Amino acid sequence: MTAKIQYPKIDLYHYTSIGSLFSILQNETIRLTDYRFLNDTKELSYALDWLKDYLAPKAEEEFGKKALTAVDNIEHGKMERIKSVGGGSPYMQRCLCDIHYYVLSLSRRYDELPMWRMYAKDGCCIKFNSQKLKEFFYGFRDANLGKGLMNPVDGEIQYEINEELKNSIIFHYNLKNELMLYDDIVRFCLLVKSPSFSFEHEYRMGIPFEDQYLGENCSKEFSLSGTTIRPQLELKNFPVRDIIEEITISPFVTSELTKIGIQELLISKGISPDVVRLSQISIR
Repeated sequence: MTAKIQYPKIDLYHYTSIGSLFSILQNETIRLTDYRFLNDTKELSYALDWLKDYLAPKAEEEFGKKALTAVDNIEHGKMERIKSVGGGSPYMQRCLCDIHYYVLSLSRRYDELPMWRMYAKDGCCIKFNSQKLKEFFYGFRDANLGKGLMNPVDGEIQYEINEELKNSIIFHYNLKNELMLYDDIVRFCLLVKSPSFSFEHEYRMGIPFEDQYLGENCSKEFSLSGTTIRPQLELKNFPVRDIIEEITISPFVTSELTKIGIQELLISKGISPDVVRLSQISIR
């Protein structure tokens, strides 16, 4: 029997709407959002702008040109991948594909007023068991390795490009690894954000998605937010009983019925109603 990987235990919270909580519990699914449709319309711009400035003096180098082209393509939703030529063919070639990372945004902070105001004013905060969440996340990756699913994103967001991060970029550039060029740039952009968002203490998990991963464990869905239709990846058979450790209701939600309704739904799913909490923040 293969031993399970023991991941470092960390506190992970998901601030979301009551509607999303209902969907997670009722359908036992979790949704990841296309990176182009995350909450901030310029999610990637901070990292991409830094990369452009770094690469500009290298524009005359062959690899520098390729890196700048990759940055431009990623901005427009294109990634270069090695793919088989013609279904089932053993022959491989590199090509630009409409591959988008789908991201689950989490926070390392619990019951934070700025997070309530920005992302879950009328919602809740779900605490996930990090070990079980990662087992589920990497289990989906492993189940699709044969179809080419590689290089998921998993890590804390950095809110400044410090010397260590700069040295890492320089190191990767000097490797001139064309095979990993697009993945390296996307991973960098998805794990670096403007210092303006440091209050989020964000943690991200992301999957590079292609339609060939669709099946009984995965579907392409859409949600409407204001005037924006967001493409989402819905992962099925999400083990809510193992992963959900606690649910805290926003301080802006004052109806006792909200708590009672959540508890009743939890009971129907075999989860203790005692995991439901009320925010300890006082709202004037």
